[in-house]
Formats: sequence, structure tokens, C-alpha cells
Amino acid sequence: MDGFKKFITSYKNGDMVYKTGDDQSAFFIINKGRVLVRSANPPRELTVLGKGDFFGEESLKDDQKAIFNIEVIEDADIIRIPYADLVEMMKKSPDISYKILKKLADKQNRIMETLLKLSAPVVQNTGKPSQAEEPQQISKPDEITSEKLEAGIKAYLIIQRSNRIVQLIKAKTTIGRRDYTTGFVPDVDLTKEDEEKYISRKHASVIYSEGKFYVMEETGAINGTFKNGNKLETGVKYELNNEDEITMCHLNLAFRF
Repeated sequence: MDGFKKFITSYKNGDMVYKTGDDQSAFFIINKGRVLVRSANPPRELTVLGKGDFFGEESLKDDQKAIFNIEVIEDADIIRIPYADLVEMMKKSPDISYKILKKLADKQNRIMETLLKLSAPVVQNTGKPSQAEEPQQISKPDEITSEKLEAGIKAYLIIQRSNRIVQLIKAKTTIGRRDYTTGFVPDVDLTKEDEEKYISRKHASVIYSEGKFYVMEETGAINGTFKNGNKLETGVKYELNNEDEITMCHLNLAFRF
């Protein structure tokens, strides 16, 4: 790190590191904080990068413009390495080159996973599921609403443990873990992130009503739900603002609107 200190730049929440189309002549390593990678056209939130992640690989190609918008979503210290210095480091240390390639491959895999999910067609239920299929959601009118958000409303949850981004598309979005016994699957399924199984099957909901978003802990949820560190009362709606943090037991979800 001593060798990198001269390259560190500090950014505040909301700062843009660079935008699509900007001249790109540097490589970036996150030393502290988090950034959001977003495409410009169409505007899509692709992934969240944290400490130890890299971006700015466009600089490895001559005269390449920036491909993505990079926005700071948590105060950050970012190592900005000019292209010429990066090339010298990679020549001197094959280990650095290997780590860069490994991290960049991981980032591209996450971005591709997001893009594939966004472009996947909606599959209609045409009958009984095959034995190879996982249990599907069993919906009840008082549990899950199918009412969609208006087309112009864009809201997201960022699951910090996995950096997974979930776009909210329904007026009521349930959050929890799937129940393999009954087949219930919440709209935001945290089964993979909640390895300890502390989160309830139907733990909380994000609700859109009269132009505002709210979070509500569902009846029967255990181990608590918090908004910006404040514990929620079960069945009470709490207004959500951009950048609010929802904590469910041990998992943090950032709300962006």
C-alpha cells in the first residue's frame, strides 16, 4: 500500500468517478467504500463494487472511452493508477496481473448475470412443473400483490453481502427466504445470502403507495428489522428515502429510488 498512497483519491457519496464517454486513461482500485456501476443507454444498475475491486479496464486499450457510469454510493478512497504506471507494475509483477484479471473476470460475470436476468423473457405457467424444477411460488391474495409499478418509477434494493441488485417492479415487494415445504418464494429471495437462516420466510415488504415507498416488517418475522439502525414495529409502514438502509437480522439492503 505504501507504493499506492500517492495515487489515492477520496470521494464523497454521490460523486461521479467518471461517466460513459469520458476519456479513460487510468485504472482504479477501491481501497475503501463502494461504487455503483451503471449503464447509460439504457440506464441500468449493473453491480456494486467494494473494497479490493477494480474498474477502469477501458484504460488498457488505447483511445478507449469509458463504457459505464461509476457513481460513489459510500464515501470512498480509490487508488487511481495512470495507464503508464499500471503497465510498469504489471511488467514487474505477474502476480499483480493475475489478481487484476481474476477480479475483472468476477466483475464481468456479475454484470453479465444482471444483464441476462433483465433480458430474460417472462415464462408463463403452462401446467404442472417438472420434477427437475424447484418449487414455485404459491400466491395468496392477502400475501402477495401482482400490481405493477408505473413504467417511469425506478427503485432498487442492493443486497450488500452479495452486491446483488434487485429492481422493484411491484407495488408490494415481499422480502424473505423461500419455503421448500410449501413452495412459497418471496419476491426478493435472500435464501443464498442468508446462509445462517436467520431471516423469516416472509420477513418484510417494500410498499409503494400514493407516490411514496415504505418498508414494513411482516407479522411473524423474528430477529428484527431496522431502518437506518432504528428498529421497526411489526405491521407499521415507515417511509423510505433514497440511500436508506434496511437491515434484516444481519443482512443490509440499500434502497435507491
